[in-house]
Amino acid sequence: MSAPSVLRPSCSNWMPGTSVCDRQGIKACGNCKLVVYCGIDCQKAHWPEHKKACRSSMAKEHWRPAWDREGRIPHWASGEASTNWHNVFGGSKYLWGNTPAVDVLNLERNEGIGYKQDIALLFAASGDLRHIVKTIASLPHGMMQQFDVTINDLEFDVVARNAILLLLALTTQDSTTAEASTPPLSNAEALIHVWYSASFPSHVLSQLQDRVKPLITEVCGKITHKSSNTTLSKTWNFSNGRTLRLVLKHKDWLRLAGFLDVPEDLSVEDAVVIRRTVTLAPERLDYRDRWYFKDASPFMRIAKQKFQEDGIFIPFGHPRTAFDTPNPTFFQGRKTWPLDDKADPSSGWPVLDVQKTSSPAPQDWYGKLFNYIHNMIEKFLDRLQSTSICFVLYNVDARELPQHLEHGRYARVEVANICDRGYIGIRDTLSLLSPFLQSPQQNVHATFITLFINAVKEAVKWGDPRDETLNMQFLTKYLPFPQTLSTNDADMMRIWDARDLALDVDQFFSRYMMVCDFEQISADLGVEMKTSNTIVEKWPTQLKLTVGQKGAENEFRLNLGSGFTNVERYVEWRRV
Repeated sequence: MSAPSVLRPSCSNWMPGTSVCDRQGIKACGNCKLVVYCGIDCQKAHWPEHKKACRSSMAKEHWRPAWDREGRIPHWASGEASTNWHNVFGGSKYLWGNTPAVDVLNLERNEGIGYKQDIALLFAASGDLRHIVKTIASLPHGMMQQFDVTINDLEFDVVARNAILLLLALTTQDSTTAEASTPPLSNAEALIHVWYSASFPSHVLSQLQDRVKPLITEVCGKITHKSSNTTLSKTWNFSNGRTLRLVLKHKDWLRLAGFLDVPEDLSVEDAVVIRRTVTLAPERLDYRDRWYFKDASPFMRIAKQKFQEDGIFIPFGHPRTAFDTPNPTFFQGRKTWPLDDKADPSSGWPVLDVQKTSSPAPQDWYGKLFNYIHNMIEKFLDRLQSTSICFVLYNVDARELPQHLEHGRYARVEVANICDRGYIGIRDTLSLLSPFLQSPQQNVHATFITLFINAVKEAVKWGDPRDETLNMQFLTKYLPFPQTLSTNDADMMRIWDARDLALDVDQFFSRYMMVCDFEQISADLGVEMKTSNTIVEKWPTQLKLTVGQKGAENEFRLNLGSGFTNVERYVEWRRV
């Protein structure tokens, strides 16, 4: 069965096992605004099904979590769970972003849109492709110079999926011959489903197997005689001077081929069950309720619950019957779901920008998010088509990356949060990788970008215990005052979860810089912090509006319900 494109809003009058209305959705449900219908007849016909979501108890403004309604201790507050601060559940792989995508060039504020020199970028601990996509999508039209983009990550699954997505993008654009039929989904839609959907239409798998798999299997066929620990590279050439070079160990080339085949014994029904054992685990009910209680609106809860149920990244009411094939980049033969139960596509994109995105169903969060990402990927594909870009992908520990790099080559070095104390740390990160940044003589705008996710939280604990006291005066301007001060009270728990939005983050980051001796690190390593960031905001997820300003409450609730810590701090450096 062919999947209708999301770009044409579909009438939501469908149910599993029934026919799909093929008319365009133009009328949103007046109550939930999650779905659209072609007209009143389809809306009435679909009501017995739709009312399950539209009139759900969770959609009520005064809904409260189960533990609170039942007057019991929540799961994380008792037993073994109470001794584990993080209580992560499910897979341990970070295949999606956990901070908003960044344009690491920001040419207009730095080198300028008229800059003519070749540009090299290094993503030393890339995670997924969101920063690369946004950076390339943000390039001005008509850039004639060469762009070299080096992408590395320690996690093989991340590198494998990044390589597959880039190869799919490049081969799709190079497919100039007429095809037997027009693909029912746009190239951007296919990329989005490979990136985010747990299952997708069978023709998306066909694109992977027709365009990407032959490139991988050809390499695998030529290296059978090599030892399993041998590092091998392959460069593919595409039109307009674009290339992709992938460097992997022999055994990982063979693993990569498995990312393009659905296991023979894995049906889409089996894949749904496997995923739900994580995302809908009964023992995690209280955790899910805690997250839903923070969401900005009741119908955002309903939208998130649906994504937890099926993992298909499309608008809420869009037909799902054609999504009949497990996404092999998530399963690869193993019978487990690789992400944890809180993983969400929203966590890699700026939530305020997503909310502003146009949608015929204005309360449909994933519809808005899909449209936002689709627009970004369309721009990415447009710039990719017209720009000479060479990608190089590595799968090594960042501490081993220097042996593959050229000193003084990169206009930007982005290292994510490997500079946090729990990873490599700021001194060692700068010592390892700052020599590869261009000097001021080469490029006065060359910038080394570090991200601190845990710094403020650590610094709070280093000071006076009163620093951890909740700022109730500020928080209760946005949230109702708790009925009791018990930590089991849902309102109290929500205020606790919002606590970092009330912190004096500059004070605590200054403490962190002093304890870690940023000043001495700068002197020892020949680098300096930029007084003002010119690439990315210092505090991208902190509140921008003050109490009482128009939109302030909406901003607060969106940030509270997001997957961000809201204390992410970017520090930009230059060589001296």
